Amino acid sequence: MLETLTFTGRELLVAVILATLVYLLEAWILGRWRDARRQARQQGRLDEIQEDIAALKTRVEKLEQRPVPDGGLDEQKSLHAEAARMARTGASAEELANQLGISRTEADLIIALHKSEP
Repeated sequence: MLETLTFTGRELLVAVILATLVYLLEAWILGRWRDARRQARQQGRLDEIQEDIAALKTRVEKLEQRPVPDGGLDEQKSLHAEAARMARTGASAEELANQLGISRTEADLIIALHKSEP
């Protein structure tokens, strides 16, 4: 059967052109499909990033609304520094308690801690 099948140059050229067109059409469709998938993945990542940004904005707003802590810790630090200085100069626990407004037990502890220092 194939022995009797013959193609003219014109028929062969048409077949090659049709095959090329089909190949190009498939490549174009596949490319568009890949682009659509890539774009969908990128959109998903973009949505996640936008959600993260919104959460961070909310967190920053909450932190900004918190009251600023007063200098209580700094005052305590300077109070204890003054107590340590007085203890090194030989002040008694009663003097520390009266002048700095700390408890007698705390004054005793400060003196005991700084008594061993030169």
